[in-house]
Amino acid sequence: MSATTDITAILVARDEGPRIGISLHSLLDTVAAARESGLTVEQVVVLADPSPGTRWALDGVESRGVRLLTIDRARSGDPGAVRNAAVDAATGEYVALLDGGSVWSENWLTAAHALCSSEPGRLIAHPEVHWFYEQGRELYFPPDQDEPAFDPAVLRHGNCWDAQALAAAAVYRDVPFPEVGPEAAPGQLDWDWSVATLAAGFRHRVVPATINFRRRRPRTLR
Repeated sequence: MSATTDITAILVARDEGPRIGISLHSLLDTVAAARESGLTVEQVVVLADPSPGTRWALDGVESRGVRLLTIDRARSGDPGAVRNAAVDAATGEYVALLDGGSVWSENWLTAAHALCSSEPGRLIAHPEVHWFYEQGRELYFPPDQDEPAFDPAVLRHGNCWDAQALAAAAVYRDVPFPEVGPEAAPGQLDWDWSVATLAAGFRHRVVPATINFRRRRPRTLR
């Protein structure tokens, strides 16, 4: 993969079992749509101490043009360390992260890249809608930081944005994900990273007409 790759799209696989196939097909379909629009995209699946069922479901994935990246067991228990290692290995100018069990709308990479490239190196793109499934259903609409009514003080009380975002690789390297440990509550990494990126001067923007379908977990997002 050349140094001129536009996007590295990363799927993090852990204990999803056969359901990781849904996320894998989302990765492949979204990458295909981005390539059709003229973008060059590297597709990576990160194996973070995957369960046997997850490993089985991903058998032969390299034949689909996917690069497999295995995180050593000592680091694979920390979600922040896993994502930082994946970003370090990425060749793309931009990086998009997808958790196992989640699904992108097919236009996500193309639309998010268009937004972020309008102000190179400054923006973090988020889908307009998070559509949760399992353990109840819920729609969540993250705020756009450029909205006049947005008050950054809201982050003192809860999180606004998820780490399943697209941004320049330099953003992730300038503000690495916190290593919160394997026992951290779901959503803690996202919240800490939102606070840190905001403090560093990066702007969180919403990409119209995009969706992230995702499994519902306790304390996810908020």
